[in-house]
Amino acid sequence: MSEWQHDDGWIAQAVREELEWAPHVDAARITVSVAGGVAHLSGHVRSLAERKAAERIVRHIVGVRGVTADLAIDRPAAQHHSDTEIARRAADVLAWDVQLAGADIRAVVDNGHVTLTGTVDWQYQREEAETRVHRLTGVLDVNNGILVRSAPADDATVRAQVLRALERHAEIDVSHITVAVDGGRVTLTGTVPGFAQRHIAENAAWSARGVIEVIDHVRVEPRKGKTPA
Repeated sequence: MSEWQHDDGWIAQAVREELEWAPHVDAARITVSVAGGVAHLSGHVRSLAERKAAERIVRHIVGVRGVTADLAIDRPAAQHHSDTEIARRAADVLAWDVQLAGADIRAVVDNGHVTLTGTVDWQYQREEAETRVHRLTGVLDVNNGILVRSAPADDATVRAQVLRALERHAEIDVSHITVAVDGGRVTLTGTVPGFAQRHIAENAAWSARGVIEVIDHVRVEPRKGKTPA
């Protein structure tokens, strides 16, 4: 992946092309604008899953420094379900997910907006629960209030584990990232050339046993000095 800086016009065109390339996104209903490397999406989508997919696609485009989305969800008539039905389906998918075995998670639904609460052992389980629910038809939004349980570990050990995890990734230049740990809360600062590397760094921090929160202050700063092709 190129890490060089591109102008806003090039980024906007790249975003449009990538959205058109994705079969699970209706790019014709989405308008793209870019200012200062920050991409803004507006328009309409058919589901929360489609909106999340569009946002995820944009984050991986070279040169994008931030993403904002104003995408209204226009649910087809067939996707209008009662809150009771959505809550039942959410409970079913969470109970049957092998990655969430033994997790204590509850879903409360209000007019299509789902709030998840409970506790899990790992961050990936928290993310898995949200992903499974936002793919359900009828869901308009998911508020993830699930907490990650704290496991005994001293801050020095957690910091060493996070640094080793970052060093194992070829995409990350660990010399540009600072890791601080206080009571199981990891704070990342520094710079990376793209959103993909920022996501890798955050996931690496969450993978250490004893982490209860990751505060990600890493900035996306594409490298300068090359003219876009």
